[in-house]
Amino acid sequence: MNSTQRCVLVICRVLVAVIFLLNGLGIVSQAQAAKEIVEHGAPASLVPFIMLGARVLEVVAGLGLAFGIYPRLAAVALLAFLIPTTLVAHAFWQAAGTASFTVQLVNFLKNTCMAGGLLFIGATQSQPTMFPRTSRSDGRDERQVLAHHAIPSVRFDG
Repeated sequence: MNSTQRCVLVICRVLVAVIFLLNGLGIVSQAQAAKEIVEHGAPASLVPFIMLGARVLEVVAGLGLAFGIYPRLAAVALLAFLIPTTLVAHAFWQAAGTASFTVQLVNFLKNTCMAGGLLFIGATQSQPTMFPRTSRSDGRDERQVLAHHAIPSVRFDG
């Protein structure tokens, strides 16, 4: 992977992470989501814990994506959260013929786009990370690790 590809991949991860961080940090209100959870039958006393768990996942995995800390694991965790959430919260097929149909369809499609980005990140093996692997963790000697994570114009000849 060349330096341009690595840079684009980092930008993609950050762009995907933004929405999860905004939701998890409460910048985007989740009051409607909490109300919908109760409407779907969850006990009202459990909703704060469900929301807290979702917010923690979104912040931790969002930071992992943005900063390259286990980005593939972060993407898979967010995907595992996003798929059932999308199917439950944005069931546009249940809103057919109502005023909320278009809103639910757009949100469903937005989430499927986010899922596509997460799948791409989760499937991309060689990614720039904040903490490069050491020679102990992947079997390569230190020079190979440095050469892999170095700025492309730097050469390690020996």
